[in-house]
Amino acid sequence: MSNASVALQDVWAQVNNPAALVGLKKQSIGLSYQNRFGLKELQSQGLVYALPFKKMVFSLGTQVYGYQQFRTMKTGAGMSMLLSDKVSIGLKLNHHWMKLNENYGAVSRASADLGVLVYFTNRLQFGLCASNIGRTKISSELNERIISSMRLGMAYQLSDQLNVLTELEKNVSSPLQVKVGTEYKPHEKWFFRGGVSTAPLSFSFGCGGRFKDHFQLDLGTAYHPLLGWSPHVSFQLDVK
Repeated sequence: MSNASVALQDVWAQVNNPAALVGLKKQSIGLSYQNRFGLKELQSQGLVYALPFKKMVFSLGTQVYGYQQFRTMKTGAGMSMLLSDKVSIGLKLNHHWMKLNENYGAVSRASADLGVLVYFTNRLQFGLCASNIGRTKISSELNERIISSMRLGMAYQLSDQLNVLTELEKNVSSPLQVKVGTEYKPHEKWFFRGGVSTAPLSFSFGCGGRFKDHFQLDLGTAYHPLLGWSPHVSFQLDVK
């Protein structure tokens, strides 16, 4: 759905918006893999875990990107909670590890993400997430920082079969990105998804299924008119 996910409530909210984890009722584990444009140097892997406890949800997650000569790892621990029947908030503390071949070595830094989710109705939610709110520097000698971004989006359930998601994302080094995604559910266990995003223009397609009410498998790909395809697969396990 072109990553229009800041208002989406699933285990991957650990990455997209920690406030949206409050909707989870069971322990959940997620695994993901993406290969951008068919290049092994641009592959990424993700692992997330969420544990609901009364009105709070605790979470852990890590994302790895790159290859031997350039690799980054972001590991985060978060907590989400309900402030009221209509508002939830989430905070995630991150550790960043970056390595640029043997000549330059590695560096470690810390950052924080803050998210909010507002429930207007049972069918309409708005999400807001700010990443690296302290604008952490990568190097004290250079004015180079970990990317800070702001995401604002909406999730609207038009019917029992159709969801629509929209999102605006802006970081300090790129133009405003607009994302629109849809999810069609012809059956309670099957999903078909599509989306489009700008800056740069790309399209996404995918499908997913739930098995035995505990397993979910999602397959998708994004398409850039010049650079090609970026396939993606993710797996989710819900634990009683």
